Order: sequence, then C-alpha cells, then structure tokens
Amino acid sequence: MSQGIRWSTYIPASTAGGRRVAAPDEDPFTLVATALELGISATAPSHPLARIDLVGDCPPVADWGLAALLGTPLEITRHPAGPAAFRGALETLGRGLPAGRSGAVVAAEIPERSADGAPNRGGAPGAAAVAAWVDGADERRGFSFEEFGGTGGVVEAAFSRWRTRAPGSSDVWLGEWGVEPSAGRSVNLERVLSAAQPSLSAVSEGAYVPRSRYLENLPSRWRFVAEECDACGARTFPARGVCRRCGKGERLRATPLPTEGATVVAATWIGPGGQPTEFDAQVAAMGGYGVVLADLAPGARVTLQVTDADPGEVGIGSRVGTRLRRLYPMEGEWRYGRKAVPRPRPPPSG
Repeated sequence: MSQGIRWSTYIPASTAGGRRVAAPDEDPFTLVATALELGISATAPSHPLARIDLVGDCPPVADWGLAALLGTPLEITRHPAGPAAFRGALETLGRGLPAGRSGAVVAAEIPERSADGAPNRGGAPGAAAVAAWVDGADERRGFSFEEFGGTGGVVEAAFSRWRTRAPGSSDVWLGEWGVEPSAGRSVNLERVLSAAQPSLSAVSEGAYVPRSRYLENLPSRWRFVAEECDACGARTFPARGVCRRCGKGERLRATPLPTEGATVVAATWIGPGGQPTEFDAQVAAMGGYGVVLADLAPGARVTLQVTDADPGEVGIGSRVGTRLRRLYPMEGEWRYGRKAVPRPRPPPSG
C-alpha cells in the first residue's frame, strides 16, 4: 500500500540581498544533518533509518558523520548534484529496504558559494537543505516527481512541489516551507564568505584535541548522550566511561539528553584577541562571539558557542536550541560540534 513521503527542510537564519545565505559555520553536511534532525524530531519515524541517498557535493564527513549524529548504522549512497539525480533517488526510495527500516534522500544547496553564485528561482529561499524519506519499505506506485525534471536546483524543485501540492495528498511537510527569504537576520555576505573559507592547514595553539579523542566524544558532543549509573543514580555528562560520583564503570546506561530548550545559566562575550587561535579567521571576519553555559537537564550542563545571534541577544535565562555546526579546521579537516542558537525553532506544521 502506498504512503506519503515525509519532506523536511532547513533554511539558514541569515539573509543577504533578499535571499537566505549559509552562516560561516555551515556547510552542506551541517545543512542536511539539521534538515534530518528537524524532520525526525517533529515526527519520529516508526522504523530507524537504514539508508541515506546524498545528492550533490557534501563533505566526506557525511559518509560516517550522519550515522554518528543519528546514532544508527547507515548505508550512504552518493549521487551527482541536480534535480535529475534527486528524482532518480526518490523514484527508488523505499524499494529494497529491509523490513522495518526507513530510507531518506537529502540534498543541500548554498548558491552564494557556487561557481556562478546564481540564486535559486521559483520562490525557493536561497541556501537550504531538503530531506525526503519513507517510513518503511514502500512501492509508492502512482507517485509523480515531474517537477524534479527541470534545469533548476533541487531546492527550487522541492519548493515547486510544496506550492503545487494536491489537496488530500498523503505527503507530510515539515519545516519552513512558507518562510519569507528576506525576513532573516541581515548579514554582510562578503564577511560571511571570508569567514567560511579559512585555511584547513591551521595549526592549533590552544584548543587542540587529538582526532581519536574527538571521535570518541561524538556521542556526548553531537547527540548529548549522558551516562546514568545504576549503582548510585548519578548522571555523568559528558560521558567518560566511569561514574563521576562512585567511580564505577560496569553499570552505566547511555541516556540521551534534549538538544532543544536548554536554559542559559551563564553567558559571556569573547572579543577579538580573547579567542583560541582556531577561531582567528572567524573573529577577523565576523568579530567576537558569545559563549554560554546551559542546563540541558538536572545534573547536566554544557558550554556552547553561540551562533546566528547578535551581541546580547542570548543571556541568562534565555532558552536556546542547538545545531550541529563547524567549529574550526584542524589537521586538514573541519571539526564539528553543537552550538547554541537564540531560540528553539517553532514546532513544524504538517
């Protein structure tokens, strides 16, 4: 029996020239990761994802990073950029999946960083990511994806499908499909682009973390997974393999903490000259940045850099969401982690 496709979109908060643009700490990986997270948190699939089809130019980190972020093994299949490739992946989405598993097709576009810089047309917002998935194996006979046959971009085609959606369709639409592109947080595009492209050969002088330790800590840093001790009841975050109270390590349970709605209990602003050297390029192009200490849950606090915010916008008592973003380049690659955004996004509507 055919079922609808779940569609979710993530649109960056920054606006330049009347279009949405990616922040300096965003790239196609963070965009598709956020689109998936927003969709899954709004209407959790009954079956875990087993396969993701990546359409377009996404950094190599996506090949293992999406599984690390979602906490489930994934088969990643890559496709060239463009609506034709997205359409081909959509037409086979759900076929051949193991019973009780789901599949998704995702794509991100950042027009302002492309070779020609051409903006999306047809009412699409500019930079954005789109995810489409089916919950379990599904033949989906009779579905049409004609709008994905044009010469525009994937985001443009997805917004075309949303605008012309048929009454009574079983598709589910999650995220910001009705967003006004020019109504975001105004930024200087030249400064944003300068901060987004520092040298990947940067040498750490302050915040160096060996790659092995970085990977080991991903469950805590990307998914906010704590450890609950069955022996004494204490919660340890970030997880470290032993209870912070009793020191035992054999009776610990992995416990995910919320990634939205944290309460700020302390806040500061790092001005030029006060940053670790890893953030030199960011500060040189964009100026200082905020840092907050936030309560995720009783007994669990986290320190987060603030993004998508102006000075003073996030302070003590503020409720913040979190998003996976670039942190800094190290050892020839980007390191990623969660940052605080000024407020949780409103719940998506279907």
